[in-house]
Amino acid sequence: RSSDLVGIRTIEWEAQTAAFSGRFHAAHDHFQRGVQALLGDSLPELAAQWTMEDAETHAIAGECGDARREVTDGLRLSRDSFTLHRAVRTMALCGDASGVAALSSELTKRFPDATLTHRVELPVAAAALALQQGEAMRALELLDPVAPYDHATYAEFWPAYLRGEAHLRLGAARDAAAEFDGILEHRGEAVTSPLYPLAHLGRARAANLTGDTATARRDYDALFALW
Repeated sequence: RSSDLVGIRTIEWEAQTAAFSGRFHAAHDHFQRGVQALLGDSLPELAAQWTMEDAETHAIAGECGDARREVTDGLRLSRDSFTLHRAVRTMALCGDASGVAALSSELTKRFPDATLTHRVELPVAAAALALQQGEAMRALELLDPVAPYDHATYAEFWPAYLRGEAHLRLGAARDAAAEFDGILEHRGEAVTSPLYPLAHLGRARAANLTGDTATARRDYDALFALW
């Protein structure tokens, strides 16, 4: 059994590494292989969590049809806090306001005293949805109280990344670059996060806004090297 779990964890690492490298279809294949192995070992909660990681990866890639289907599949398996946290963020990234509202309400009712839920996950999801709705300033307001948790491992770069995106949409290039720098300087906080290479893209876009083509070129090259 322990050897089986080591093999399953290897699949998880392969999936996360593929997502980090921009190989989203390969990541999906690995995640699904892992989910089937977990279900075969009667571990539905872990299978739900991996399904939701797969869903979030699709949302990051803009493949929201796949993401929504996987959210539904994952929630059929488990509604633990980890699964619900990723589910609400995935729905927010896909602009599904009703899905975000329903899942946020469930998290609030079931985990009323959970610091992670109320100080990080729900504000991040609300900010992601605000960005999808074209409300960049509101996204920044929602993320302001999250700042003390920016470098916590479980934040997974999301507060800084969403702030950077919001500043880009507002044309605040230097503020955007500072947020993306905060990710690029702390890779160890979320070693396989797809947001790390995307921070290079964000910083390149910020540099373009100020006419700094040399910096933009360096960051585009860094993104392509990772992808």
